[in-house]
Amino acid sequence: MKDIYELLNDLNIDENEFEEMEVTDLEKANIKRSLKKAITKKKKRSSWKKSVAAASILVGLSITTFVTYPAYAGNIPVIDDIFRFFDNGKTDKETGLYYDYKKFSNEINMTKESNGIKITIIDAVFDGKTLTLTYSIDSEQDLGNADLSMPRITGMKAYGGTGKTSKIDTNKYVGMLTVSNLENKKLNVANIKWDIDSIRNPDHQTVIKGDWKFAFSLDATDSKIQLTDGSAEKNGVKVKIGKISFNPMSFIVYYDQEVSEMVKNKWDGVDVEFEIKDDLGNIYLGEDNGGIADEGSYQMNGSKTFKRLDPNATKLIITPHITLRDYNSDNFTSVEITKDGEKEIPLPEKPGKGKEQFELKDIIIKVK
Repeated sequence: MKDIYELLNDLNIDENEFEEMEVTDLEKANIKRSLKKAITKKKKRSSWKKSVAAASILVGLSITTFVTYPAYAGNIPVIDDIFRFFDNGKTDKETGLYYDYKKFSNEINMTKESNGIKITIIDAVFDGKTLTLTYSIDSEQDLGNADLSMPRITGMKAYGGTGKTSKIDTNKYVGMLTVSNLENKKLNVANIKWDIDSIRNPDHQTVIKGDWKFAFSLDATDSKIQLTDGSAEKNGVKVKIGKISFNPMSFIVYYDQEVSEMVKNKWDGVDVEFEIKDDLGNIYLGEDNGGIADEGSYQMNGSKTFKRLDPNATKLIITPHITLRDYNSDNFTSVEITKDGEKEIPLPEKPGKGKEQFELKDIIIKVK
């Protein structure tokens, strides 16, 4: 089957029929991003996850995704909304998860410079449980697949998070990260410390030492929590939706995952993804916030963030998609944090190989 670019090549087009339009820098960047994906040959990439065991708690995943767009911009400030820049090319209100984040965020504009590298926190927003911030990096050297530590929030003992960094020009980068409180409590104020003492470059197995220390506070946005008891179960996996938190930018689904002994004995891991739509037909995109579990347990409490709820919606239809998978050196690394540093934990051999996927029945939640 031909793709859209091949179909366009078959058309006879008069260039005088087109009318020029003004577009924003964000739209230019997203068009170039989509075009680059379409014309570049796909390369095989290995996915990886890291689970950290400390005090019998698995700290949520901290994954840094890195994409390079060297032709995009001459300098960082031309991107006025980094939240939307990382919205997977989505620029409209109907599809973009981070469409409203800039509007409800706080301008931080705090810069620290060390060892020829300048890091600036641009914007940040906190909803009582999840911190989302954007940043820029201006460096005198190439940072490759730059890997930064995650911020800490005072009073938060168990957390999960994700991070994304994108190269937009020579030695210039922008990024976005989230840190989510996985404990059963909500904070009215987030006292945030982000102490970065090194930047790892996995591409060259190098570490750049430095001293970038940030400290600031954020008031939580208004939010409402709705308790629920919806659940679904199949093939030895049960998912229960315990509560949903609604805020001006998004809503967060908190869930419990229960796994039978049969599944534990066969598979190394269980992943849960949600397909969510409302009674108006809107489809909601989401991001994983990580999860918490006892060491070695498949029973997990996790959360996922989705775009802002349509104010006219009265029901959410949540379809859990389950993936049972095996772990190997290409897709998983398990480490334990000790007083002497990180210690790799060997992976056990189990009969399940590859992956097995299925979906549970819909969980319908009435929005109050």
